[in-house]
Amino acid sequence: MKKAVIGVLALVAGLSLAQQVDYREAARAAAALARLQTVAEKASGEEKPLQWAQEVKARAERSYEAQNHFKALREAQAALLLYRAAQGAPKEGMGGEVRRDRPAPERGKPGLKARRHPGFGPGERREALAQRVKAEAPKAVERAEKELAYYRGQDPLVRSLIAEAKARLDKEPGRAFLLARAALALISAERGF
Repeated sequence: MKKAVIGVLALVAGLSLAQQVDYREAARAAAALARLQTVAEKASGEEKPLQWAQEVKARAERSYEAQNHFKALREAQAALLLYRAAQGAPKEGMGGEVRRDRPAPERGKPGLKARRHPGFGPGERREALAQRVKAEAPKAVERAEKELAYYRGQDPLVRSLIAEAKARLDKEPGRAFLLARAALALISAERGF
């Protein structure tokens, strides 16, 4: 009898500990939604990805209100990727810049020292990133197609995202990569893991 009572108490304690982890997921979802809200206010770019992003943002807010925090988090991530896809590829001059809006940590003076890798100059990093994205975009699109087929996803938006990513693969691999990643995030939200 004593062992059964101890077993029940251990089970109850384990269940209560498992339920406490949910606040972390809620905090992550709330942070993602807050970031999404600030990005949405400044959003501009291509019309089709912006519409998709607004639709997914509304889904994420509904999921968060329904206490489905994991789904809200994944949908918010997908919406952020769609907003980035709407803005397009990074403009020239971005990526290799050195931030000068905060004091240098070692001296307390404005401006940061450039700590660059000895083998990379400012333009070489951008080229290396572009080559990496160009190589990874077909893999991301293929993975999204396979996951959609494997998990038998029913979301028409995911199908549209994958079709758009396939269409842009040759001309705009950066946008295709972002669209495929957004589709993968929506598939993850739909399946729950």
